[in-house]
Amino acid sequence: MNLIDTHCHYNSYIFNNLDVELDKLNDNKNISKIINVGLDYNTSKEVLELSNRYSNMYASLGIHPLFKGDIFELVSLYNKYDNSKIVAIGEVGIDYSNYNINMINNLIDSIKLANRLKLPLIIHANTPKGILANANRLTIEIFKKYTPQYGFVFHSFQPDLDIIIDIIRLGGYIGIGPMILKKNAKKSLEVVKNIDINNLLIETDYPYLSNNEVDNLTCVFKKVCLLKCMDEYSMKNYLEDNAKRLFYKLK
Repeated sequence: MNLIDTHCHYNSYIFNNLDVELDKLNDNKNISKIINVGLDYNTSKEVLELSNRYSNMYASLGIHPLFKGDIFELVSLYNKYDNSKIVAIGEVGIDYSNYNINMINNLIDSIKLANRLKLPLIIHANTPKGILANANRLTIEIFKKYTPQYGFVFHSFQPDLDIIIDIIRLGGYIGIGPMILKKNAKKSLEVVKNIDINNLLIETDYPYLSNNEVDNLTCVFKKVCLLKCMDEYSMKNYLEDNAKRLFYKLK
């Protein structure tokens, strides 16, 4: 089917035997490209090294809000290695499961770095149930003051219909993943139905939200086709065009 997984995590921090996972990935023909996303300096270094080893793998460098690190340390990776396959900065953002003020500073620094390197941002915005604050809305308020000049995506978007207009107005995309396959995914389904097809991306967040990247990406794709009442050929073309428009260094 040759789909693009716009967000996954292949690194030795997560997998005890990363080579086995990479062999499984490269044996499969249903995924044409993946964006392998860093969480801190070490995982960003590894995803960059892997992108230079595998033709179908691209890298995103970032400091996840729940990880430690200085976003500007990533500049040394960008300058040291072949950076032609670095397609984004991220994942970065706000997470209220363990919030601290440094998250805001790191997000602002990430925006500045992405603008400097002319790259889009991959945003992590998480608000656990029962928390009155809203990570999506705080991120958008920051964007209104510090605008990502090369676009952004809210990956694994937590459903919020009211904020979609602001995201699109600021040049953003919404990443949809395995959450739409859950039985209680009513709000996530409404997001897919309501968002413009030109602002939609699919992902797996493997292995965090997916136990089988290939099967889950295919299922997400088919579910999106059903929700948008669109044939698979047309949907595949839309999603591929969207991914290549935002992540313009994808080949």
